[in-house]
Amino acid sequence: MDTQRSPAPLPAAPAANTAADSRFVVTMLMTLKPDGAAGLASFRAQAAPLFQDHDLRIERQLDVRAKGQIVGENPFALPDMIQVLSFPSAERFKAYLADPRYQALAPLRDAALASMTVLAGQDLDISPISTPGLGPVATRLYGVGLVRFKPAGEAGLDTFNARAQALFKRHGMHVERMVRVQHCAQPVGEKDDRMAPERVVIFFLDDASAMRGYIADPEYLALAPLRDKGLARYDFFVGTSSC
Repeated sequence: MDTQRSPAPLPAAPAANTAADSRFVVTMLMTLKPDGAAGLASFRAQAAPLFQDHDLRIERQLDVRAKGQIVGENPFALPDMIQVLSFPSAERFKAYLADPRYQALAPLRDAALASMTVLAGQDLDISPISTPGLGPVATRLYGVGLVRFKPAGEAGLDTFNARAQALFKRHGMHVERMVRVQHCAQPVGEKDDRMAPERVVIFFLDDASAMRGYIADPEYLALAPLRDKGLARYDFFVGTSSC
């Protein structure tokens, strides 16, 4: 079954700590077939009116360069790209999937892909820790973290982010988005049951060269255990933004 086109029910109500104006976010990890770029471009061109009608926004598209982990060992294959989409609500996302125009066009996209993992859920309110980036988007190093927590472990990540604001400022680290995952699907390719994050974290450094100094900073080394003790696993992919 194509679980993206026939999704399981999605929770209608956002989590308690979502912002009032938050959107429903769909993170897509995609690996192209060798000749898939043209098919994907054709899907996007033909689907543009559909995107507009459902208020679908392409928030970020990353060309993936590497992977890593904070806790655990990242076992997942490196995707070619990660696309972050958003809708006004879960209901609008479901309406998009049910639209006959989408149903007709989706096979064109799927035929261009070797695999696609879809992680969907509600934006979390990160206004207390969100800061604007400096310089052009093209120079940033982006990361997409896939986080699974130990019982009651979420508080550790949130405490780390709150206390690390001076550290972030020194090194140009920014949290762009956090999403509470409510739905995971594998519309294309073989499903890996280990891919079951509870939160997606989208972050970036203003300059990729700052990463080495960031992870070597004594304040980072002091604060990181606050985050790590609550993590069952934290896998991430890094790359540059093409959107």
